[in-house]
Amino acid sequence: MNTSTTIPTVWSPAEATGEYRDMLIRLMTRQLYAETATAEVFGRSIGVAPTWREKRLAAEFALEETQHSQMLCDLLADLGEAPEAIIAQRPPAANFWSMELDDWLHIAVFNFTVDRAGSQQIMEYRQSSYAPWAEKMGIVLADEEGHYENGVDNLREFAKQRLDEFQQVFNHMLPVTLKRAFGRPHGADNDFCLRTGLKRASTEQVMNRYLHEMRGYMEPVGLKFPPMALFEAEKVELMPSTRDILLSLPS
Repeated sequence: MNTSTTIPTVWSPAEATGEYRDMLIRLMTRQLYAETATAEVFGRSIGVAPTWREKRLAAEFALEETQHSQMLCDLLADLGEAPEAIIAQRPPAANFWSMELDDWLHIAVFNFTVDRAGSQQIMEYRQSSYAPWAEKMGIVLADEEGHYENGVDNLREFAKQRLDEFQQVFNHMLPVTLKRAFGRPHGADNDFCLRTGLKRASTEQVMNRYLHEMRGYMEPVGLKFPPMALFEAEKVELMPSTRDILLSLPS
């Protein structure tokens, strides 16, 4: 529920109009792209997971991501949009996340890196001024917490013998994740989302919150942030505060 005294809650699709509706659909479309692409990643990972436990978890995660995707499809349909047409415009999952779907190492890095980025965004949407979206995001966030715990477990397991390999894939995946999951950290769109309550924290704040949390798991096992040149190559826009975090644990 929106507890703000200055930003009104939008309770139904009929109340979402004009610029507010346009931005809402843009945010939901970005999330739908990520959720459907992630569902495909976990679906493919069943075949490459090395143990029965990991295969079972991959199947559970794929189902949950599919359910999350369907929630967004329903929300978008309620707003008069065509979810299938939206999904059809999304690049294939391997291209969207720039990863190899048939490589367990890539899946493990993805699980550690991407899932928590999504959770940080969903924390914002759970407090959104658009009540139908906020209500559904509470369910989604509970599932994502379990995914990230497994991602941390994967990091710790790979760190025992294959940390260098994990680092190499992570160096590529983190810049892509920042760009895909968070987008631009400043500008008119960010200001509009804050002004209307679609989000409660700036993109810069959410991105930094994510990186601070990641750092807490990375440092004990020796994983480093990628070199700045890789973020520049991916054309990731970074605020000075975000650069400071990335440079605090350089590879």
